[in-house]
Amino acid sequence: MSTLPMPLHTTGLVCFCAGFIQCNIGHGLQIHKVMAGLLDHQTFAHNQAALQMVIGMAAYFGKRVDDTLQVNGTDHWHDMLNNEFGGMSEVLHNLYGVTKDKAHLRLAGLFVKPSFYEPLVALQDPLPGLHANTHLAQVNGYAAQYEATGAKDALTAVEHFFYVITHHHSYATGGSNDGEFWGPADQVADAISEQQDALETEETCTQYNMLKLARYLFSWTGNVTYADYYERAIMNGLLGTQRMPAFDHSENKSLDKQHQHTAAGHGTGPETLLQLESSTGNGVSVSRRRLQGTGNLSGGADATLSPFDAYSANWRQAAFAQFRGLRAGQLQEEPENAPGPGVVLYLLPMGAGQSKGQSSHGWGTPLHSFWCCYGSSVESFAKLQDSIYFYRLYQNKQPGGPVADLYINQLVSSSLTWPEQGLTVNQTATFNGPNNTAFTKIAFTAGTGTGMIVVQLRIPSWVAEGASQVRLNGQTWRECHQHQSADSSLGSSVGTALSAGSYCSIKGVFKTGDVITAKLPMIIRAETVQDKRPQFQSLKAVMAGPMLMAGLTDDSRKITANASDLASQVSEASTEGLVSLRLQGSPNTYLQQLGTQIVAGPLQQGNAAAMAATFRMLDISASEARPVTQMSDGQQLVLESMHRPGQVIMQDSQGQLRLQPMQHLQIDDLRSHGLTMQLSLSNAANADEALVSLQMMHVNVAQNQVRITNSTLGDDWVVEGFKGKYPEGSKALHGQDSSYIISPLGNIVDEKYTAYFDFQMPL
Repeated sequence: MSTLPMPLHTTGLVCFCAGFIQCNIGHGLQIHKVMAGLLDHQTFAHNQAALQMVIGMAAYFGKRVDDTLQVNGTDHWHDMLNNEFGGMSEVLHNLYGVTKDKAHLRLAGLFVKPSFYEPLVALQDPLPGLHANTHLAQVNGYAAQYEATGAKDALTAVEHFFYVITHHHSYATGGSNDGEFWGPADQVADAISEQQDALETEETCTQYNMLKLARYLFSWTGNVTYADYYERAIMNGLLGTQRMPAFDHSENKSLDKQHQHTAAGHGTGPETLLQLESSTGNGVSVSRRRLQGTGNLSGGADATLSPFDAYSANWRQAAFAQFRGLRAGQLQEEPENAPGPGVVLYLLPMGAGQSKGQSSHGWGTPLHSFWCCYGSSVESFAKLQDSIYFYRLYQNKQPGGPVADLYINQLVSSSLTWPEQGLTVNQTATFNGPNNTAFTKIAFTAGTGTGMIVVQLRIPSWVAEGASQVRLNGQTWRECHQHQSADSSLGSSVGTALSAGSYCSIKGVFKTGDVITAKLPMIIRAETVQDKRPQFQSLKAVMAGPMLMAGLTDDSRKITANASDLASQVSEASTEGLVSLRLQGSPNTYLQQLGTQIVAGPLQQGNAAAMAATFRMLDISASEARPVTQMSDGQQLVLESMHRPGQVIMQDSQGQLRLQPMQHLQIDDLRSHGLTMQLSLSNAANADEALVSLQMMHVNVAQNQVRITNSTLGDDWVVEGFKGKYPEGSKALHGQDSSYIISPLGNIVDEKYTAYFDFQMPL
């Protein structure tokens, strides 16, 4: 680009109309991204050519802005600021921080929109009716302005905006907006209660910008509130917005006629001087696995394609093959937005019974869906290590005292090298410990010249008060200091030792082999929607620690349960007794549920289809129904839905087989009206197979689907390992009249879900 003649080298990656600034500044989105990328080249790689290019761009566009002001005046320019112009203010203030050129500061100030900025400085709420991402990018500009100039009004605008949006306009995910716009304060339920609105919620660009804003605020204040928010926002509103490939079902174990069932394992000042070596695990970097396809490329040969050839018809297969270390021919030909690289979301639905792909935009495609959210997603998933660790150097070091604080803000399995202090930190973390507990283990490796530091370990606001445990080398650490808060509204200090929403201070000269461990029990709770109207007070999100636990439902959100005592109504999502049933003699005909109907047909790709083909075998031979853990001849069984706990296959009044609640049924009802199965271990053709004969069903093949009707005639079905898999971290929520499987929203891919439940108090 730098070799192109002016003005091409300043705009070579930007398309815009001939009049540009005079006619439309919407392309400021692209200009900002190019300028920010070039400035990052200078900041992180000390690339002076990149710096000169961004300086040239600023001069070029500065002249165009001045021409517009001269021809059309200030009022016209302010009208144009109602368009979306990205982070122009932010990148120009950052450029001024490097060059100290007043021209850059002046140009940055011209992209500050008075009608939005001034109400925030006056502590008002200007959000209702505004386009969300247009203005979020501007708030990041105010943050950059404060960092570059120390302007107190800019700090006030940023802090007040963050308070207003998180307390009056947000979902439990930490995200906001409906149809890309903010609604009235404290009326968020309007975006959730009507399904046509709830499909268009939470633009992912806005979550990206909110994470940047929380990072700014934490770096200025050290306030744990912003670290808590960052965790909530990234786990619920970002990590689950890429379409992960299908998992390999082969890890699931079948019920066996000789041994107990084995459940499958389910895995499930700025600080930029800290160099992060890697970041994996805990949902941040998830192993991508998919079933191998049968089709070959290049006329039947296993082709080796360059994943960097974007014009190849099979570029995605080649890229994915390289990612997994496979040959390209081992992958299936699939739709462009099939799970894999480059498939992300524009909007994250917050309604009842939809999948993530059911918004107006759906899942994007790698080559034909370059919305603004694609640029944000590419950046977001390239910096998942961002904001795990911060540090602060002591300005007035005391002899023998600490030289720095190391803030460990996020529970993310990761490695950190800190060469200035001669330390390497390896963190291993999980949110899926027993009894709803998060764990982290922090191991140190010390080099030469290591001084005393203070590890500031975040004790999240979501932990059970007084229940956290922090140990150093196996010994309980009893010297956690009070955490000083920069939030004046909270007083001079908040929290006590191991208090929720604070930092535990662990001081020492850390040596190789030193280990800090923390046990953090998560509160399971219900958070009421941010809406003050009485009719919406029953709409609540179920939270486990920082994670929104969405219900795996087709449409229902009602539950009769005490929302103030959820912990006693939540249990682990068990895989005990789960199987899939395949029609004997057919390689791919499985018993499945379609809504509440029971059908049989080919097993489709994706976990949603696999879960529909997975049932729990309940033994009704005794006085109560129990999951089958060991099969034997003569057992009488019924089938319970995998993801609709308490619903079994029953015969309805029209003689059709459907899922029906078994809550108030007696064992005799199940035996007389349920789809019962008689186990046969001796008649199986294969010694490793078990067969069941299904009573009350007759199989009729039509158009590749088998519909099941009432009959005493049955066909034999092979009992196989369960095909479906609960999303990592799933649990069961038990109500008086219904139960749900609830799963972390960030771990849901194509399953249908409900974000908010309608809680009714039990009688």
